[in-house]
Amino acid sequence: MTPQRPDKHLPQSLALHSLAVHGGNRVDPGTGAIRSPLVLANSYALPDDPADISWSRTDPPLYTRNSGTNQLLLQDKLAALEGGEDALVLASGVAALHAVFFTHLRTGDHVIISDITYEATWRLFTELLPQRYNIEATFVDSTDHNAVRAAVRPNTKLVHVEAIANPTTRVTDIAALADIAHEAGAILTVDSTFTPPPLYRPLADGADLVIHSLTKFIKGTATRWAVRSSGPRSSSVLSRQTPWSTSAE
Repeated sequence: MTPQRPDKHLPQSLALHSLAVHGGNRVDPGTGAIRSPLVLANSYALPDDPADISWSRTDPPLYTRNSGTNQLLLQDKLAALEGGEDALVLASGVAALHAVFFTHLRTGDHVIISDITYEATWRLFTELLPQRYNIEATFVDSTDHNAVRAAVRPNTKLVHVEAIANPTTRVTDIAALADIAHEAGAILTVDSTFTPPPLYRPLADGADLVIHSLTKFIKGTATRWAVRSSGPRSSSVLSRQTPWSTSAE
């Protein structure tokens, strides 16, 4: 069988280094530039009759409150690097976490959270979500699989962990927790900020959604603020079984 030649239009044919270059890149139709330019516009052209437009759509962009050209290209690159179907870039890491949890949880639901977790996640599940929305959380040692199983309830909808925990650097077995979550009919969301691709891809081990703070390892410095979430379109913040991801910028 003849091996497939690398093709920049087929992300699955490229190695990660090539994906980092070509993912999310398009030839600019206006100038023919082979690298996608920075687009500074905050508004975009409308058809002569905009009556049938959905003003909440994100692609193609209408207004940067919904999305912009460079945001969409960044999302494509991040999804390709993570091995997800799609990605969503938001204004901050907390916005990404908030979007994931508010999309997938309803009043009366129960979640399982690693007992070592980012402070904003802790506060969401000890203050805002239980007090305002009657969403209950059980905090457990994510490396103790028996404890995770014991925490499952009939109304458990989501398990959230960090691949490498902040700040203790405790490592969680994502594949094992994905099995536990899916057996319970719940989804597994993973904050993988400490383990960006190519170091690790949680979606490949069964995670449903992956969240990153792009400011950290993906950006490499503290000069930009970014976050994303990735995974399958069906389980992403947009609405999973092909993975996708969430980020913030």
